[in-house]
Amino acid sequence: MARPTLALRGISKTFSARSGPVHALAGVDLTADARDFVSIIGPSGCGKSTLFNVVAGLEAPTRGEVWIEDRRAEGQPGLVGYMPQKDLLFPWLTVLDNAILGLQLQGVPTGEARREALGLFERFGLAGFERQYPAALSGGMRQRAAFLRTMLCKRRIVLLDEPFGALDALTRQEMQEWLLALWDELRPTVLFITHDIDEALFLSDRVYVLSPRPGRVVLEVDVPLPRPRSYHTLTQPAFGALKATLLETLKEGRACLRAG
Repeated sequence: MARPTLALRGISKTFSARSGPVHALAGVDLTADARDFVSIIGPSGCGKSTLFNVVAGLEAPTRGEVWIEDRRAEGQPGLVGYMPQKDLLFPWLTVLDNAILGLQLQGVPTGEARREALGLFERFGLAGFERQYPAALSGGMRQRAAFLRTMLCKRRIVLLDEPFGALDALTRQEMQEWLLALWDELRPTVLFITHDIDEALFLSDRVYVLSPRPGRVVLEVDVPLPRPRSYHTLTQPAFGALKATLLETLKEGRACLRAG
């Protein structure tokens, strides 16, 4: 049986604070196979971004193992592509030069990096904005530029931390459809954080629900909705049933938190 592209085994993370230890994660188990789109949802402060930092090698877990393509990967940055919540575009660089930063950090000569990036600008909906600065871009276009920078790093696993959270509803819908089309073409393994249940179900093959802090997996749900998906998917009875299951799990978690 083939091993998953990404496997988290018993990931726990505790931070030191003046008031005492802060337990962010408690024994998280999670897998993502090649070309999967997997979402993680949970209440604010449950450790989702901390989990991404562990997967990306930016923080070492207190306990547990990270496996990426059959190798132990705790504390090893650079093995996955990582797009954080904010686009982090440098305002003094053009969109093109922002896009190639990852390639430059990998040692790719600037001219070669620019040629490679330019070949993707139309596919990412950025044609004509190569020499513009980030201030000239809409919110959606800034996210496209940040995603282009992430994808140019050519990692088979991509982490997306609430990339559409700051966008208006219409732009968010357009970006979700754009992301699905691009994922279907490029097919990386995607791990996606969101607070939006509709977004998680619309995009994903599988959804993990984390409990309130310390975060642990309380539900894993496969999403058997056929692809390609459109916004008619959101009106299907199967979608509604899955949404109800996720909502109930999140409500139960909040009730337990209040009782504690």
